[in-house]
Amino acid sequence: MNQTPVIDEIKCTGCGKCAYICPKETIYINNKKAKINENECMLCSHCYAVCKFNAISFNKDLEKITFESFKYKEKILNSTDISPEKFINTVRSRRSIRKYKNEKIDNELISDLLEFAVTAPSGSNCQEWKFTVLNGRDKVWNLAIEIKKFFVKINRLASNRFIRYISVPFMGRTLINYFNDHYETVDRAVKQADSGIDMLFHGAPCLIITHGPMDGSTPIEDAAYASYNICMLAPFLGLGTCLIGFAVEALNRSPDIKAKLNIDKKNRIHSVIIIGVPDIDFKRHSLRKKYSVKFF
Repeated sequence: MNQTPVIDEIKCTGCGKCAYICPKETIYINNKKAKINENECMLCSHCYAVCKFNAISFNKDLEKITFESFKYKEKILNSTDISPEKFINTVRSRRSIRKYKNEKIDNELISDLLEFAVTAPSGSNCQEWKFTVLNGRDKVWNLAIEIKKFFVKINRLASNRFIRYISVPFMGRTLINYFNDHYETVDRAVKQADSGIDMLFHGAPCLIITHGPMDGSTPIEDAAYASYNICMLAPFLGLGTCLIGFAVEALNRSPDIKAKLNIDKKNRIHSVIIIGVPDIDFKRHSLRKKYSVKFF
């Protein structure tokens, strides 16, 4: 059934702003009132957001976000509310954290991170992201061990020169590139894991896996936005985060690990984010490499 906005004709003044902004032209104006046609609604809620008369609702199709660990009041901010300098310093104050205190993370903090994650934009407003949370150092370590087993197998293959080159017709240079770029790092991490050192998740007590079906126009980008929302809010809840690419690669290539995490085998793993209380205090912003740009 097509989900559409509900128009309160008593409150509606027929100003036309909702029809003007609707990307699917689901709303039109007739006899000075907003009306709904048969066009598909993408539930972007732009119409709701521009109606100052509160004449548009979505029943149970959509809901406002709520937070548990802090007070939140909705407010549209613009250039008069926050300076570019303050905004940039806020964004730059986020850092990738690889040193964590041995402190448990409350579930309400994780819930608030996810609540903010889903405010991210998504292609055609699909919002197809899904989240799997491992909260507890033992759970995170157990996943690290499963991923270690995966990479032990990969390293065993990559270390064999004959297998590396015989695989080219089937895999291209994938195994060769892996050996050149990652073999030594992974081998060192595996040996340290054997001695109880967690190089993969850096001792973090919690992690969030972002995944979902490859539907819609931009599923990977959508998940990246949602993941970065998590990383941006975390410091202001007293938490640090880091994106772990090796874990993404392992999960996407290991149906067995996916199954143990109860993740649909058809879902692509988009990000693995470790979370914890930072055991480090940065005094300056990071430096950046020079970049290339061309204007036409």
